[in-house]
Amino acid sequence: MTWFMEYSADADLRIQALGRLILTDAPKVIPILRTIALEADNPGAARRAVFILAQSRDPEAQSTVVDVAKVGPETVRVAAVREIARFGGPEVGQELLDVYSLGNQPVKQQVVVSLGERSDTSSLFRIVQTENNDELRDAAILTLGRAGGRDQLRVLFARASKDARQAVIRGLFLARDEDGLIRIARQEKDEALKAEIISRLRLLGTPKAKEYLASLK
Repeated sequence: MTWFMEYSADADLRIQALGRLILTDAPKVIPILRTIALEADNPGAARRAVFILAQSRDPEAQSTVVDVAKVGPETVRVAAVREIARFGGPEVGQELLDVYSLGNQPVKQQVVVSLGERSDTSSLFRIVQTENNDELRDAAILTLGRAGGRDQLRVLFARASKDARQAVIRGLFLARDEDGLIRIARQEKDEALKAEIISRLRLLGTPKAKEYLASLK
């Protein structure tokens, strides 16, 4: 493949050619695409290289995408996280958590989004439990709600600080967990939090929510 390393054509054409060659000569093409994907000087070409690697079913190609998500240039790392989320297999959640532990805020934000797209409530729950950054924690809580993590959100509310509880209430609302919100409202002593829960129940407007709200009058 020395000839290809010396190839002087436009980067787009080069990557297109590599995309065709990966089907027949993956062991030689993958290292070249890895080099391109890790180049900070040409993020556009790097992202295209990541895309080609991600489309391959070759385990080494997909492992390379995970590596890029961990150590590549920032914008390329974000693109790699998006691609990892489309992989199959039970190990994807852990791979995304590994990337999260090494990432800066934009990378972590994309990991949260990607876990939400996969409805991976277990991994989101782990992030919420360990994240010290309030913005990232709250984003993970809301994503957990959109992903339907009702049971996890109920557990979180019992353990969370007041600030985090506001986010958990919004998460339960996004999960349309009327039972969870009603249960919390019946037990909550903080008037501001209770008012927030009642407001969310009004917005839900389900028969059960309306029945509970009527009982307060």
